[in-house]
Amino acid sequence: MPEILRPTNPVPGYDNTGSRNQPINPQDPNTNIQNVVDPNRVTRADQRGDQQQAGDASVSHRMRYESNFLTFLQRLANAPDTASAFLRLLQGQGLQVSSGITPGLAAELQGFLEFLQMDEAHLAQFLQGQMQSGLRFGGALFAALRNAYYNSSSEMFRTEILQFLRQYSDYSSTDHLESRMLQTLRDMTRSLPSHWANQLTNMAAQMENGVAAGDRQGNLDILRNQVFPLISDYVRRTHDHGMARSLLSMLTLDMVRYENGNENELLQAFRHLGNYNIFKGDLSRLSDQDLLRLLKETDFAKAARSNSFAERFTELAQRSLRGEGGSAAQEIFRNLMASILINESVYMPLQHLLLPFQWDGRAVFSEMWVDPDDGHSGGQEEASPRLLIKMDVEGLGAFDLLISGSGGKTAMQVNCPRQVAAFSGDISRDLGEILQRNGLTPGDIRVSAMRSPMSISDAFPNLFQEVKNGVDVKV
Repeated sequence: MPEILRPTNPVPGYDNTGSRNQPINPQDPNTNIQNVVDPNRVTRADQRGDQQQAGDASVSHRMRYESNFLTFLQRLANAPDTASAFLRLLQGQGLQVSSGITPGLAAELQGFLEFLQMDEAHLAQFLQGQMQSGLRFGGALFAALRNAYYNSSSEMFRTEILQFLRQYSDYSSTDHLESRMLQTLRDMTRSLPSHWANQLTNMAAQMENGVAAGDRQGNLDILRNQVFPLISDYVRRTHDHGMARSLLSMLTLDMVRYENGNENELLQAFRHLGNYNIFKGDLSRLSDQDLLRLLKETDFAKAARSNSFAERFTELAQRSLRGEGGSAAQEIFRNLMASILINESVYMPLQHLLLPFQWDGRAVFSEMWVDPDDGHSGGQEEASPRLLIKMDVEGLGAFDLLISGSGGKTAMQVNCPRQVAAFSGDISRDLGEILQRNGLTPGDIRVSAMRSPMSISDAFPNLFQEVKNGVDVKV
């Protein structure tokens, strides 16, 4: 019987049976050896080489395995069509109860579509809210930190700025992290036998009380001293390496961020930055309570608390993907979530906004990518924002609008449907007047018929340059 549990390959001549008693000589002309390994060309069991040529057209259609970054680029290129998916949602295609959706979810979808009915005033408010809720590091404080980061030549100082920003990011995500950790605990209880699930349910109830009381340290103690030992003991006793263990890994990542967002450590990091005299006025003299109030009452924090669009959309996506939606709803939300996650990747250094709405009986889906520091060169010249707006209007077609600033002027490039491009002169004049009414100096404004959709890399040619020049993590 073959030794199937032997951890290494058999050594030639090890077994004294039959013809195996003599070592194999690859140079022996009488020996017929198939598939001799070429040491200069090592292959894998799945017939995939470790290095594929990124620029090779013959492999450009396949998944690239050289690094996480190239994998991200391929996923970005193959991202689902967000516009068509959201237009289907706005038009209610296949989203009736008869298509498999539960009556409760169908009612929620109808309410969501009514919420997206916009007029001019509501659309301006919706756009402003989306901008503010997506700009975590906005305001005078973070503008000072951004300028200090670009103007400083001290790597230690720049590192400390980034550390403070990470802590603030985790601190401002406290509500989200607490909600997700509680949901993870509830999911764990459904994957455990009753004896273990009952204990975990009691721990989840304790943590829920701690969240209501704002007891961050108490919640961390429950996780460290009760939840983790319980699940670890369960895995050790039952050898169950399935759902409970996977959820524990997710819980660990959230707990690390939750701990990193501790108020006292955040304040210490801020006070340490104040030693570098980068803040003007009396900002460094604020008390701890005033500073925390300032960090809690940013435009981002206010907008995030009132962003009902994000809450309702997330709830609909969760319910649809959990089985309450029919096949049409599941497909729509699966494509939308895949697109959103790609655009929120760590490799995408742009602010990404979704702006779906109903206008005058038409379904409109718009996406916006914003680079607030386009062209920033270490303080040598003023940074200017660069925006790419994609819009798909029901019954009219797709639009691409690229806005950039240079030399104090605002340039615009508009790609639109052919029937709209016939009025390019009128559109250019109207856009120039809009810029002037908002205190901007019009630059080069071009309106032309769309030949092909503008890609993100075309709109932001320097987007991935810093990543390419940095350390590329190998898979």
